[in-house]
Amino acid sequence: MLQTIHDNLKGIFAIVILVALGVVFVFWGVDVSVGGFTKARGIEVNGREVSVDDVLQTYNDQMSRYQAAFGAAGVPEEMQTAMQQQVLEQAIRAELIRQRTQKLDFEATNAEVLESIREVPAFQVGGEFSPDAYRAALSSLNMSPTQFEAEQREFVLARQLDQGLYSSAFVLPAELERQVALRNQTRTLGFAIVPATEFAAAVTQGDAAIQAHYEANKSQYMTDEQAIVDFIELDIDAFAADAEIDEEELRQYYEENKARYTQAGRRHARHILIEIGEDAAAAEAKAKRAYERARAGEDFAALARELSDDTGSREAGGDLGFAERGDYVASFGDALWNMSPGEIRGPVESEFGWHVIKLEAVDEELVRSFDEVRAELEPELRRAKVEKAFGDAQEELDTLAFEASGDLATVAAKMKLPLKRIERFTRSGSTELGATPAVVEAVFSPEVLAGRELRTVELAPGRVVALGVVAHEPARARPLEEVRVQVAESARLAEAGKLAAARAAKIVAELNGGGSWEAATAKWKGETATTVPKPVRRDDTALPAEVRDAAFRAAPPAEKPRYGVAALASGDSAIWAVTAVENGKLATLSPEVKQQELDAARDRIAMSDANVYVTSMRANADVDVNPQVFE
Repeated sequence: MLQTIHDNLKGIFAIVILVALGVVFVFWGVDVSVGGFTKARGIEVNGREVSVDDVLQTYNDQMSRYQAAFGAAGVPEEMQTAMQQQVLEQAIRAELIRQRTQKLDFEATNAEVLESIREVPAFQVGGEFSPDAYRAALSSLNMSPTQFEAEQREFVLARQLDQGLYSSAFVLPAELERQVALRNQTRTLGFAIVPATEFAAAVTQGDAAIQAHYEANKSQYMTDEQAIVDFIELDIDAFAADAEIDEEELRQYYEENKARYTQAGRRHARHILIEIGEDAAAAEAKAKRAYERARAGEDFAALARELSDDTGSREAGGDLGFAERGDYVASFGDALWNMSPGEIRGPVESEFGWHVIKLEAVDEELVRSFDEVRAELEPELRRAKVEKAFGDAQEELDTLAFEASGDLATVAAKMKLPLKRIERFTRSGSTELGATPAVVEAVFSPEVLAGRELRTVELAPGRVVALGVVAHEPARARPLEEVRVQVAESARLAEAGKLAAARAAKIVAELNGGGSWEAATAKWKGETATTVPKPVRRDDTALPAEVRDAAFRAAPPAEKPRYGVAALASGDSAIWAVTAVENGKLATLSPEVKQQELDAARDRIAMSDANVYVTSMRANADVDVNPQVFE
C-alpha cells in the first residue's frame, strides 16, 4: 500500500524505508556480512537492534508469492538464500537511514505525517481523504493506526533526507548536452522480417525432440492456479426494502435539519466609521456630531463620503449591502438587529472604532415548512437510514471476519447471509466476483489460502464481500500427452525459428560483404517491415522493440551502413540496417522540454548520489547478524 504514496518519488532513502517496511521488494544483489552475534536470533546495526519479526514477515511474504508462482516444484534453495540476503540487507540499510536522520536531528511534524497519509490513494474516496477508508484499509492489513503512523513518520524523515540531497544536485551544461544528444538521437533505420513459418515445412521431429522441448518449456504448459472460494455478500440494495419511514421520524429529521431549510434574516445597512486613533474622546465626539447631523436630516450617504474612515464603503456612501448577523462584529450586529428600517443609531463602539448606523431595509428570516420540504426529506432520510444500516452491517462484517479465524460459515450465520461458493477461482478472477486486483490478492494471500483468515473486499460502493478459501490447487505442469499437439507445433516453430535466424545471419554476412540491401530484403517485405531506411527515435513504437533496441545499441555506421539481426519474441528474425545517426540538439528544444530534460538529468544524478551515500553508510557500519536468523 505504501508504494502508492509517491509513484514519482525522486530519492532512494524513502524507497529503502518503504521496502524495509515489507511493502515493496527490491533486489539489491549485495551480500550480507555475518558477525558473531550470540543471541538465538538477532540483528544489530551500530549497536542498535533491528526487529527480526519484521524481517521474517517481509521474507515470508515474498516466499509466499514465489511459492504460488513455482507451485509444486517449490522455490529453488539458491533463490531462497538470495532472497534472505536481500531482505536482510534492505532492513540494515533502512536502519542506517533511520540512524542518520536522527543524527541530523530531522523531525517529522504531525502535520507532515498527516499530509503524507492523506495522499495515499487507498485512503481516498472521490479524490478526498476518508477516515473510514483509512481505518478499513488498515484493518484489512491487520495494522493499527498507531503502527502505520509510526512507519509513515519514518518515511517522512527519509523523504527529508532525499529532498536535502536532491536540492544539492546540479547538472553541468555539458552533461545536459550529452543527455539530450543520446535521448533525442535519431537513426536512419530499415528492417525486414524473416518469418519462422517460411521454414516450418523443412523441420522434421520425432518423439525425442518433442519430449525435450516439453521438458525445456514445461512452464508454458501449466494449469491455472485455482481455489474453491466461499463468500457472503452485503448489498446496499437489500437494505432499501427494510428502510421504513414513519411520519414521526420524518418530522424529527426535519427538526434536526431545520437550519438547512431556513434562510437567515438579513439587514441592509449604511454606516459612518470614525477610527479612534490616538484621542479616543475626540473620536467619540466626532461620531456623536455625525450622528446628530444624520438625525437632523442631512443625507446619510453624503455624510459617509465626507466623514467615514471606512475606505471600503466610503465612496458608496457607507453602503454595506445586505448581510447576515454573523457577518458583523457582535456590537454592530446587536445594534443593527434591534433597529427598524429607516432608524439611525450611534455611536456604537466596536474594535474598529465608532459607528453611526442607518438601517435601510430588512429581509426577515424565512423558514420552509415541513409540508413544503416533505418530498425532499423522505428520500433523503430513507437514503441516510439505508447507508447507516449498511455501514453498521459492514463494520460488523469486518469485525466478525477478523475474529473468525477462517470460519466463514459462522460469520454467515451471525450475519444471516447466504453462504455462496465459487468452484473455480483463478488469478483471472471469476464470474461472480470479477477480477479486480483487490479480490485476486485477497483470495491468493497466504493466510487466506491456508484457511487461517477471511478477507473483506469492497467490490463497488455499496457492495462488500467476505471471502475464504475452501481448497487450493497450485499451478502444475500438464502431462505431455494432454498438450502433445501444442508442444509439437511449438517445437516445430522453435526449430523453424533457428533456421530463420541462420538465414538472417547469412543475409547480414552478405550485406557486410558488399551485398545490396534492396536485393537482400526483396523477398522479405511484409506489412510491418520498413525496407527503405527512414529516421526513427529510440522511443518509436511503430517498429518492433527488439529491432529498435538492437539498432540503437549498435555503433554508428562509418563508411558503410551498420547491419545486424534481431530475434523477435514471435520466433521470427529481423535483419536491420542503420545508415545514419543524428544526435539530438539542446538548442532545438522548447523551453518547457529543456526544463523537463534538466529535471530528468538532475533526478538521475541525485539518485546516483543517494546510492553512493547509502552504500558508504553500509560500508562503514558495524553490523552483527546471527546466521540462524531465518531458522
